[in-house]
Amino acid sequence: MSYLDPITRRQWLTRAAVASAAVAGGAMGLTPGCAAAPESPAPAQSPAEALAKAGAPQKSRVVVIRHEAFGTSRDALAAGKVRAEDPPWRELLDEAAKTLGGDAKPADAWARWFKPADRISIKVNCLGYVTSPAMATSLAAALSACGVAPEQIILWDRTCHELQAAGYELRNSGAGPRCFGTDALAALRGNAGYAADVTTSGAIGSMYSRIVTDESTALISAPILKDHNIAGLSCGLKNFFGAIHNPNKYHENGCDPFVADVVAHPLIRDRLRLVVCGAMRPQYNGGPTVRPQWQWPYGGLLMATDPVALDRVALEIIARKRAAAGMPPLDAEKRPVRYLESAQARGLGTADLASIEVVSLGKPWMDVG
Repeated sequence: MSYLDPITRRQWLTRAAVASAAVAGGAMGLTPGCAAAPESPAPAQSPAEALAKAGAPQKSRVVVIRHEAFGTSRDALAAGKVRAEDPPWRELLDEAAKTLGGDAKPADAWARWFKPADRISIKVNCLGYVTSPAMATSLAAALSACGVAPEQIILWDRTCHELQAAGYELRNSGAGPRCFGTDALAALRGNAGYAADVTTSGAIGSMYSRIVTDESTALISAPILKDHNIAGLSCGLKNFFGAIHNPNKYHENGCDPFVADVVAHPLIRDRLRLVVCGAMRPQYNGGPTVRPQWQWPYGGLLMATDPVALDRVALEIIARKRAAAGMPPLDAEKRPVRYLESAQARGLGTADLASIEVVSLGKPWMDVG
């Protein structure tokens, strides 16, 4: 039996079946769909190629899937009040992918965004409240459904030390996905971890990780949903601050337009296929440092091909929780999330909530209680 509420799932399937044009994603990976799943999945393509082929404007789709095991309180577990349960990550990821793509089979959904020859790098976040290693490794396993060999997948962040501290097991050879930081490339490839030359994009001038420039044909952003004490929000877009050598230079003005400019560079923009955001216990204040008093068991997972749309939905979740907790909005604290508008202006996706289709599986996404 599915973990999803059967009525919710049935309603979604009925809706998808009668839709005249199911959207397989947003502005970063728009793939025209149809009422029934295609016999053969559309070939994987870059977001730029998808945009060029897109016709009439479509709403960007963001899937929010919720499961009670996501929000299990560590304090409650320690007190023995709740039975420990590992979320069924692979099932949840496959369900989110099918819903996002409008497909009947997980393999067809994953094949919309990735092809067997791709070398896929999954950018996790290891600062403060970290991307779950179980989620990241399950995501790598799910990609096998479209024929990507595990050895062609890298789980990565800035340094090996940060990955290990976050609970990741380093691996640079052998069977299975690899896992290492940008700093490891000096030993693995005999060169610096970052590209030799500074490259510009808008207001930034940076050297990008060679994991992006040399090791990848496709990227997945796998952030965690959390507040940021300067930018207001740390999610799918800001996750790529970990892909440049000098992010410390770009925190003025709430990191705007710098977050947008980092992602707008073709090195990121043309490779970014998917964002998978952990929102199990989001943090709505005091981030990015871990502040358990401002975390809550939302129990969610967000997925989209439009990184701006996903971040906009993530921001709405944080905003609603802050309001429910009697806290002022981010604007009142002089921490508005300015970079979303800049990202939209650069064609990275949509920051207009009215132009985003949010599909909830399980508990409604707007319920932040």
